[in-house]
Amino acid sequence: MLAGITAISFAAVLIKSCQAPPLAIALYRLGFASLLLLPVFVAKKGFRQLGRTDVLWAALSGLFLSLHFILWIYSLSYTSVASSVVFVTTNPLFVSLLGWLLFREKPGIRIFLAILLVLLGGGLIAGRSDLSGDANFGNLLALSGAVMASCYLLVGRYLRSRMGILPYITLCYGTTAIILLATSLVFRVQLWGFDGRTWLFFLLLALGPQLIGHSSFNWGLKYFSTPKIAMLIITEPVGSALLAWAILKQMPAAFEILGGLLILAGVYLTVAEKPVRATPL
Repeated sequence: MLAGITAISFAAVLIKSCQAPPLAIALYRLGFASLLLLPVFVAKKGFRQLGRTDVLWAALSGLFLSLHFILWIYSLSYTSVASSVVFVTTNPLFVSLLGWLLFREKPGIRIFLAILLVLLGGGLIAGRSDLSGDANFGNLLALSGAVMASCYLLVGRYLRSRMGILPYITLCYGTTAIILLATSLVFRVQLWGFDGRTWLFFLLLALGPQLIGHSSFNWGLKYFSTPKIAMLIITEPVGSALLAWAILKQMPAAFEILGGLLILAGVYLTVAEKPVRATPL
């Protein structure tokens, strides 16, 4: 899990360094990851573990993941790495809220306090004096990406209780890649003509943030509750902000730091609402 947290922290910096359209970045990240998984899936005869219902659920998970990537990667074109990553990792809040709506898990006072902190932190970031309308739009895209990530985690939690990690991520990542390819073709996104450096970043995104990062969290969904996995993901802003400062020379503004701390405090209160227990093997 620590390796996964470290790996996903590099995602925002690698995406910022790619000289390619956002949809192309997402497509090649998931496409390369799927191509690397496919031979292993075939060799291990992973198809034997699949039922029709499982395939449909995995496809739904891939749909949510594709929407998450589209919204988040586009947000990086409008706002800073620090703001984007803080907003997109608010998914523990949405996981708890969706659990309330879908499974009738009534939230306590901590949830309402968490919502207040997240709204205050988001308003502080969105309202700082040096933020343009474009940056606010980017923050909204990142927040929408968090909602899609929450749905992706909830579906993954359901599937991982009955499906092995290899079949699940192969189907999920493969479905996501197909959806991203179709979307790119519909909107006539440039998919060729990139320099060697950008192709290298595509591959690094597939190997690190996707195959190590996302896959480690998908593995953990079988053994831990969804809010706990989501809580681990909120450590990403710290690593991403530090890497953006060191590599991209993007120093977070004071309002970003304060707003981000409020949001992360709200997220922490959300996941601390109930004791987290591991699911039996």
